[in-house]
Amino acid sequence: MEMIQLVQWSGILIASLYVLVRGADLFIEGAKRIGGAFGMSSFAIGVLIVGIGTSLPELASSLAAVVAGTTEIVIANAVGSNITNILLIVGVLAALGGPVMINKNLLKTELPIFFIATVHFVASVYDGVVDRVEAMLLFATFCAYMWYLFSSNNTAKKEMAVPHKNEKITIKSVVFVLFGIVALLIGANYTVEMAVNIATGLSVPLGLVSIGAIAIGTSLPELFVSLQALKTGETDLAIGNIFGSNAFNILMVVGIPGLFSKLVAGEVVMELGIWILVAASLILFVNGLARQVQKWEGVAMIIFFIFFLVKLVAFV
Repeated sequence: MEMIQLVQWSGILIASLYVLVRGADLFIEGAKRIGGAFGMSSFAIGVLIVGIGTSLPELASSLAAVVAGTTEIVIANAVGSNITNILLIVGVLAALGGPVMINKNLLKTELPIFFIATVHFVASVYDGVVDRVEAMLLFATFCAYMWYLFSSNNTAKKEMAVPHKNEKITIKSVVFVLFGIVALLIGANYTVEMAVNIATGLSVPLGLVSIGAIAIGTSLPELFVSLQALKTGETDLAIGNIFGSNAFNILMVVGIPGLFSKLVAGEVVMELGIWILVAASLILFVNGLARQVQKWEGVAMIIFFIFFLVKLVAFV
């Protein structure tokens, strides 16, 4: 009976992650059209709607975790998502489309904030908790980042812009946004509930399910966007935007939930996740300085990601 329950919970978890990701897709599509109708620049749509929108699954599941009182999910989710973004997504892009050159002007904006955000986050988590003051500082760093992106000093706007057509606000756009929000809320709620059930049923740390299944599942939007970029030959922009996505994850996805409750980093994060994150971030930072990711480096990243998954299994 217990095994049947675990299979059911796993099935619901997968379905919830799908609803969560699909909800983000619907929200982004509807919001892009509405943004275009209000005359938002392609740069603003790219950063605010697409950039932040791809982090909505992580944010929604993290806020749901705070409401449910399972704050261990929040940090594990952010750490696992960033590891997945770097080792799996950048690895796949480079392995399939490498060598990939990284835009110089884009890195003027993204590389410094990626470095600052990662160091700030690791320093905050080092003692095993993120309190409200630390969360406030993380979120303040995110706000400073957004202010710089839209300032006149940012020379990377053209490179980060995404083309869009002038749109009219339609019922379809509004329905997409509303359905997207509802799907995000429902998907996030059941994702957290099933993660708790599975962790309890298997007698494993909640952080293990969060850093593995939830983090990989909520990183699917970034993976889909990157694979689409591979088809259109824009892999340099896709990899460059991973820097921004990772900054969003640790500044916004941890910072906002942390304003409402103290966040706890579980043993999986402290003993494994944080060190893999530091190593993966260092690899991406060096690639950024080199302004390219070779095909063999992409393969090595994928192998490192498999190593990470194997080490996770050791906690079971």
